[in-house]
Amino acid sequence: MPVTPPRSPLLTALHKLAARPTEHGAWLALAAQLAASGYAEDAERALWIVGQSGVQGGQVALAVACGRLLAQRGNVRGPELLEEVAVTYCQGSALVSEDGLPAPHAEAVPLDLPADLASEQEQVAAVRTAFELLGPVATRPAPGKLPLAPLLSALPVGGARALVGVMSARSVRAGEVIVDVGQPAASLYWLAYGSVAVLRDGVRLGELHGGAFFGEIALVGGTSRTAQVVARTDVWLLEIPARAVEAAAQRHPQLAEVLAAHAKARLLANLMRTSELFAALGTKERAAVLDKFTTQIVDAGAQLIHEGQVGSHLWVVVAGRCDVSSAGAEVARLGPGAAVGEISLVSGKPAVADVFAAERTVLLCLAREDFHAVVAAHPELLARVESLVVAREEQNRALFHDASDLLV
Repeated sequence: MPVTPPRSPLLTALHKLAARPTEHGAWLALAAQLAASGYAEDAERALWIVGQSGVQGGQVALAVACGRLLAQRGNVRGPELLEEVAVTYCQGSALVSEDGLPAPHAEAVPLDLPADLASEQEQVAAVRTAFELLGPVATRPAPGKLPLAPLLSALPVGGARALVGVMSARSVRAGEVIVDVGQPAASLYWLAYGSVAVLRDGVRLGELHGGAFFGEIALVGGTSRTAQVVARTDVWLLEIPARAVEAAAQRHPQLAEVLAAHAKARLLANLMRTSELFAALGTKERAAVLDKFTTQIVDAGAQLIHEGQVGSHLWVVVAGRCDVSSAGAEVARLGPGAAVGEISLVSGKPAVADVFAAERTVLLCLAREDFHAVVAAHPELLARVESLVVAREEQNRALFHDASDLLV
């Protein structure tokens, strides 16, 4: 029996596109193989099609990544694509709205490949035929309003142009660490394609997919990274220097508000997933509790809790560190995820320790009256808190045993 020779990487990518002509991953794989085979112009045409599809379909980060890569290669379509992104998704654009939706995949024209594509020249000819058939479908304008792009739609067109202009695109292999705990917040990241996992102390906080951005918590708070982000798949992402984000936010306060809102939402979501205080609540109940928290950023030395005084707030450390001391002696240092203050809130007794911010720290805060309103509405939460209070009081009496998880 004759043995069928294996397909070349280029032919494999072409068959993948023929089978899934609306998937951006298939187009990107084909572009990569064309570039590797020396067909730079064809590779750039594939990237332009993906970028145009991103603009017309609401995949803004993907469009920017394609535009940046084309610009780096000296292709004039790169700057044109970036300009189209800025104009389409800037503040005040008539093409986007808060209730806009990503465009659905266009119905693809069937692509029948010849049975025999033995030579590379025949394969490239088939690729160009695919461009002619599928390109116009992929780049067709969306019929309705597109969704806002959070990072760009808070900026006027000039600000959107400037921010897009400092973004750089890079690829990361599956399994690689993109950011790690303790690293300085040097960049904001915008995921163009693929997915990543977010972890802290081995606990999976969630996953992010194409279009999501991350790194804003440390950026907004001026702290180091509080979680690890690992590529689940091969990913393509945009990196935006912190100084560029800060400069844009200073000129355009709307951008700062967007970043702060996203940071708070992510902080609260992480808290609900990881805090033992809220383990008894269901998804709907957790959402109701979230609205009661506020975000505060304090400098090193700020005192949150005073020994001997009845506390007025529940605090949860999000980024940075807090020191716990009693009678002037430090007994613990608390990191992200630790909570302090609930014993005093529940029992009405004076706090048994002082708590200071050891460095610039981002905190979630729940005021006494809001705390009591929440536990009154959710008796299961009060029962949970009371059981934790008993456990923590025993720990405190044991000279702050297990101080790394101390709640005072």
